[in-house]
Amino acid sequence: METNQNHVLEGQAAKRYFDLHNALLEFSELFTYSDPSERSIAIVGATFLEMVLDHILLAFLPEDEKDVTKLLEYNQPLGNFSNKITMCYCLGLIDKVIKDDLTYVRKIRNKFAHDLTVCFEDEPIRSWCKELKWHKISLTPFPPVNATSRDLFQVGVNQLISHLNGCVGIARTEKRSILNKFQ
Repeated sequence: METNQNHVLEGQAAKRYFDLHNALLEFSELFTYSDPSERSIAIVGATFLEMVLDHILLAFLPEDEKDVTKLLEYNQPLGNFSNKITMCYCLGLIDKVIKDDLTYVRKIRNKFAHDLTVCFEDEPIRSWCKELKWHKISLTPFPPVNATSRDLFQVGVNQLISHLNGCVGIARTEKRSILNKFQ
């Protein structure tokens, strides 16, 4: 394993850093408690989590724009949310509790994307929101008793975004390189 000891961002890494920063600013504008659309909140939250997983993988995998980017394309091995979650977990880039929460968020997003009448208080979405654990570990073990399922989802997603944003930096320090044995 070759690590970048100076931690100076250059080239594609610098571009991705600023792209992620700008995306997180956009996320903070879109993922608000004042948005009346539950569907929008479910889809935006999951979309941004999936995008941060892309950034974790791009920070960790070798700088081979063509092959690594292709892996993340639709209908490729890492072209969907589920496979990105599994890969980040199997590479040791996220913990099991994060993997499990991301899986619940993915299920919630899929339910909203495929059922036009669903809301956060419907089962199984309500149960999945209650199963989110990272915000209980990182923030408070006991959410307010009057917290709605949507509240639990939004706090859970916000805490996951914050944590995964840090994982991007950690993945960058453990970046893989391509072996060139025969040069």
